[in-house]
Amino acid sequence: MDGQPQIDLDKLSLSDRKELNQFLQNETQKSTIQQTVHHLSEICFKKCITGGISGSQLSSKEEACSQNCVDRWMDANLSILKHLESLRN
Repeated sequence: MDGQPQIDLDKLSLSDRKELNQFLQNETQKSTIQQTVHHLSEICFKKCITGGISGSQLSSKEEACSQNCVDRWMDANLSILKHLESLRN
């Protein structure tokens, strides 16, 4: 082992188990969001930044492309979520 104390989950109270479960769900959601943002950044960067980065700011064309890329991605995801929500009802 790595020297960390081991916790016997069976000894946790129901309240503590619920709190731990909620914490783990929150951390999973954070990780998913971070992975999604990273993936979106990679896609839009590859699509919009065609030359080298020559300064501390994007060119107006690169900035517009990046904004459009993010907007379309958000639109697509919102559309998918609405569709999935309609299937649940």
